Amino acid sequence: MEEKKFDFEAFVHQAGEQLRSGKPFTGSDGVFTPLLKHILEASLEGELDAHLSETRKTEKNRRNGHAQKNIQSSLGGFDIFSPRDRNSTFE
Repeated sequence: MEEKKFDFEAFVHQAGEQLRSGKPFTGSDGVFTPLLKHILEASLEGELDAHLSETRKTEKNRRNGHAQKNIQSSLGGFDIFSPRDRNSTFE
C-alpha cells in the first residue's frame, strides 16, 4: 500500500466548502471522517513501529502489509487499513 501524505490545508478548505453545502459533519460520508481515518491509521503505524523496534531484538519480526477493517464509531462507520506484523503479535 502506498502511503499518502495528508494535506491539512486542503482538508480545511474542502471541509469548509462541504459544510457550507450542507454535508453532515459526522457519518460515513461526513466531513470529519477523513481526518479521523488519517489519525487512526497514523496512530496504528506508530504503534506498530514501536512494537517492532521492541520485538526485533529478540525475534525476527517485521511488517506484513495491511488489512482492511471496518470501524464503527459514534461518528459513523468507515474503513481503515491496519498494519500487520509477520508474527501476528501486534494487537
